[in-house]
Amino acid sequence: MTPSPQHQIKLTNRLAFKLTVWVGLSLVVLTTASAYWAVRQQESRSIEKMRQTGNWFSDTVKRATRYDMLKDQRQSLHHVIEAMGRQPGVEVIRVLNKKGRIMFSSRTAEIGRLVDMESEACYGCHFKDRPLERLAIGERSRIFSLHGKDTHRVLGVVNPIYTEPACSTDPCHAHPPEQKVLGVLDVALSLGEVDREVRATTRQVVFYAAVLSAVICAVVAVFTFLFVNRPLTSLLGATRRITTGDYDQPIAPKTDDEIGAVAEAFDLMRRGIKEKTEDLQLERRQYQRLFEEVPCYITVQDADFTLLAHNKRFEGDFGPSVGQHCYLAYKGRDSRCPNCAVAKTFADGRAHSAEEKVVGADGSPRYFLNLTSPITDKRGNIVAVMEMATDITDVLRLEEELKRSEEKYRLFFNNDPNPIFVFDADSLEILDANDRAASEYGYPLPKLVGRSFLDLTPAADRSQVRNFIALKGAFLSTVRQVRAGGEVFFVNLRASYGEHMGRKAVIATTSDMTERLQTEQQLIQAAKMATLGEMSAGVAHELNQPLSVIATGSSFLNKLVSRGQAPTPEELLQVAKEMSQQVERARRIISHLREFGRKHEVTAESISLNEPIQGVLGLLGQQLRVHNIQVETDLDPNLPPILGDVNRLEQVFINLIMNARDAIEERRSKLPEMEGSIKIASLAQEGRAVVTVADNGGGIAAGSQDRIFEPFFTTKEVGKGTGLGLSISYGIVRDFGGSIQVENQPGEGAVFRLSFPVRREAKA
Repeated sequence: MTPSPQHQIKLTNRLAFKLTVWVGLSLVVLTTASAYWAVRQQESRSIEKMRQTGNWFSDTVKRATRYDMLKDQRQSLHHVIEAMGRQPGVEVIRVLNKKGRIMFSSRTAEIGRLVDMESEACYGCHFKDRPLERLAIGERSRIFSLHGKDTHRVLGVVNPIYTEPACSTDPCHAHPPEQKVLGVLDVALSLGEVDREVRATTRQVVFYAAVLSAVICAVVAVFTFLFVNRPLTSLLGATRRITTGDYDQPIAPKTDDEIGAVAEAFDLMRRGIKEKTEDLQLERRQYQRLFEEVPCYITVQDADFTLLAHNKRFEGDFGPSVGQHCYLAYKGRDSRCPNCAVAKTFADGRAHSAEEKVVGADGSPRYFLNLTSPITDKRGNIVAVMEMATDITDVLRLEEELKRSEEKYRLFFNNDPNPIFVFDADSLEILDANDRAASEYGYPLPKLVGRSFLDLTPAADRSQVRNFIALKGAFLSTVRQVRAGGEVFFVNLRASYGEHMGRKAVIATTSDMTERLQTEQQLIQAAKMATLGEMSAGVAHELNQPLSVIATGSSFLNKLVSRGQAPTPEELLQVAKEMSQQVERARRIISHLREFGRKHEVTAESISLNEPIQGVLGLLGQQLRVHNIQVETDLDPNLPPILGDVNRLEQVFINLIMNARDAIEERRSKLPEMEGSIKIASLAQEGRAVVTVADNGGGIAAGSQDRIFEPFFTTKEVGKGTGLGLSISYGIVRDFGGSIQVENQPGEGAVFRLSFPVRREAKA
């Protein structure tokens, strides 16, 4: 992607150009310094070599002229110096005495000339007028330039000529022995060849340095372009695409170096920005959708209450209103509302709410709940206020209807003839109660609410009530309750379950059944007395048997005594045991009769249905046998217990058995040879305890089957029945949560089926 013109980078600002220039300059400087140092080193070595050569050449001249000097053969010495001075590269050869006069020279014109003793050539040996006897070659050489047609440098080497023993003893050269230096041999060699070589080397070094610099700069430029400039250009293009909102183009690393790592980091950043941008756009769309589709009116207003924006719901109900004042657009006013929440938000910068009445498009009054929130700029200044208006007309109407409904509910609740309690399902705390409950239990309503429902139950029955509530029972009969003054009374408890003010609650209704129980008890007692009267013959027969045994035993003992015979211990033990057993039998019969005949407290406890059945058969067994009626029992020994009262249930089974007896007797009057039969069975079935009582009497007439449990209804002849037995039995069974049904086939007998809920213990 080619950068846009505003993003073009000048050549001088490009990284490749800067890197190439700086590398090139650095390379030129370093190469120049290196070349200069190399040339200078070569020049120094060449000059040093020339010094060695000049010193060697000077020594050669000294040796070549030694003999001529020793013999003072000046002409021959001059020719030798002149001949050696004509060799290539030799500028001049001189021999100077210690006064500085040129004694011999390859240049004839300068023979006899004096040289300056302070000159460079003489200064080393004549420093402070004290000639040095021994000097190093570096101190005895000099380089100077000759100017003319061919200007070039010259290397001059001064070689001292020392006195030899032969010089002081030879007749032609008489010198004092203390004179060490006779003169110097000055040899000047041309450095033109050295300079030419240095210049040639310099040119080569400069050429190679220039080529090397150019090549290195080119390599740097190419490397920078390939491995720096191109990846950076690609990375720059990718970042510019990101700035324009294009997040889909991946940034692929061009290299595996740091720039590649930067590219990977930028691609990771691109993906992160893309995800954040997509999330932001999604949230923006969601917020926009919420703004447009929220089921209320949303407007944005400035300080003059002019509508800057509104959602679709507002536009749908009030039309396009941007630019209008809010109070005119949808509130039907010509000035702002007195309790304007928008004005308050502009004043203090906080959210406010207000309830306003407006006039709808149809002219009807409408009510709005307005909520406001400030909209600020970057500096925190409030630039607008968003107002959310919710139409609460229907809510207010519903509130009014709810208020009326609550008043109606409270009217029904408080005027119900039965006490009603609403209490917590877990803690049993009374949350509410009606006026009837307060008056029935003798508590002021404020003192009744807040106490536990168990406080209204005697301590002995509280576990029963708690277990009933825990098992979510629907009906509990003959529950004892206690009033504020301590008076105990009986109620039937009905319960339903739900919620009250967000808490699991129980709605319980109690109906006072004390008077009914008292009446029922009186009827039951009267029925018991009648039953005892009917059982008198059977009871007399039952008591006659143990009395006969006792009389026989006592007669046996009397006869033995009258004869003067003493009974044996075995006979006494046997008679005593028989009499004791019969006395116990008579006691049980009389005790059961007394227990059956007296009034009982109405209680409910865990019992087995087999217990009242066996008790009734103990009382009526002999009577049934007298009437030639066979009783068959099939009682489940593992029958689960129910919640009931043995004495009251005995009355139920007495009524059923006595009715079965009468039905058999009535049928037998028509069929004298018929054998009477009553079958009693108990079993557990689908979580209930069931008892069936079947007879083979004449059955119940078809028209009477639906009425047999009605009070005072009887199918017996006048004077033989009151019509209360089955009605009382039905009430007793229902009091213990049971049911009683009859299956009947006229002429074949009737089957009464009693079913009771099994008592279950609540889980801890």
